[in-house]
Amino acid sequence: MCSGNPAPSFALVRGESRPPRMQKFHFLKPKLVKPKFFLGLPLALFSFEIYFGAIFGYFLTKFFTGKIPSLAFNIGKWRLHFHHWLYGLGILISAFHFNFLPFPQLAFGFLGGMIFQGIYCHRDWHKILSKQKRA
Repeated sequence: MCSGNPAPSFALVRGESRPPRMQKFHFLKPKLVKPKFFLGLPLALFSFEIYFGAIFGYFLTKFFTGKIPSLAFNIGKWRLHFHHWLYGLGILISAFHFNFLPFPQLAFGFLGGMIFQGIYCHRDWHKILSKQKRA
């Protein structure tokens, strides 16, 4: 789970110790059923290079998030904030158009993992242009 999102809450029914979505998997231990794991399975079946690039991009970006400052500009009464997922999206679109990456599948996976981490783990991912609050 990403650090910015709260843990999902659920109501226990009749003293059950598992969330409702886990009831149908009562024969499995809850630690074995991870929905995020199953999201990457179709990608892994398509291409291992893209899959490993995405995993590496996600975790490397998660590690460096907060350690490297984001690029933000104050323009008059507006604040323009370039999130790291925007960097990845710009490079990904440029790479598709100009074909300049040496290992394209691994690089596309890495950039995709970077974009996914930026959108999935941050609540303010959509706030690119915002009005500054005056004190």
